[in-house]
Formats: sequence, C-alpha cells, structure tokens
Amino acid sequence: MVTETEMEILDQLDALNEKIRQTEAYQQYCRYRALLEEDKEVSQLIDQFTRLKLDFEEVQRFGRYHPDFSTKRREINQFKKKLDMHPVIMEYRRSEYQLQALLDEVLYHVSTSVSSNVNVVSSNPFFSVSGESGCSTGGSCGCQSAG
Repeated sequence: MVTETEMEILDQLDALNEKIRQTEAYQQYCRYRALLEEDKEVSQLIDQFTRLKLDFEEVQRFGRYHPDFSTKRREINQFKKKLDMHPVIMEYRRSEYQLQALLDEVLYHVSTSVSSNVNVVSSNPFFSVSGESGCSTGGSCGCQSAG
C-alpha cells in the first residue's frame, strides 16, 4: 500500500523528470540521438563495425595464437577510431556525457539531502564524499569505500 507521503514523493519525481526533459542537455541528447538513428551513413558504419566485432570475437576465442588475431584487432581498432570521429557520433557522445553529468548532479543533490552518508555511485569524482570513492562491494574490490 502506498502512503500519502510516498505519493507526494512520486509526484515530485514526476515534476523533476519533466524539468530535466526541459533542459538544454536533454534536448541536445534527443536531437543527436534522432540524428544518429536517421543518418544512413552512421547506420552503415555501425553495421560494419558490428560485423567486424563479431569476426574479431570469433578470432579472439583462440587468443593471440590465431593467425588473424593481430590483423583483426588492428582492423577493428582502426575502424572504431573512424566511427568515433564521425561528427554525428562525436556530438551524440558529447550530448550523452552532458546529460549524464546533469543526472549525476541531480542524484548527488537528492542523495546528500537525505543523508550525508549516502554512497553516490558515479564515475565523476566531483560527487565522491570527502574525496573518497567506492562501490557497492564495500571496498572488497580493492577500491576505497566511501563512508
């Protein structure tokens, strides 16, 4: 059963979601995502990269001992660079990063308003508590656990 307080929180989350959708970061992300999906050249590049990746995965099963391992690895790395340098993909990734930064910041502020001891999971070091970083394993992975 959902309480009245929980309903208020859900309503506030809906309002926050709508505000995020109105930001420039979200609008840019949507624009470049649509461009990415509509651009035939990008689609062909992605399809070709997927095929190269599948070929490499097959060769990789045998490791560096496969006669085509180095050739396939070099080929996929060169093609990945070509793909990454395409203007539409570059702008899509930039907009994706900016949107993620916004979402990280929102999550950080919401979390710390609840408690200063909340572990905020983010790859952005700005949002780590007291300069420490951590993960959900409590530091068993070898990282420094926050809190």
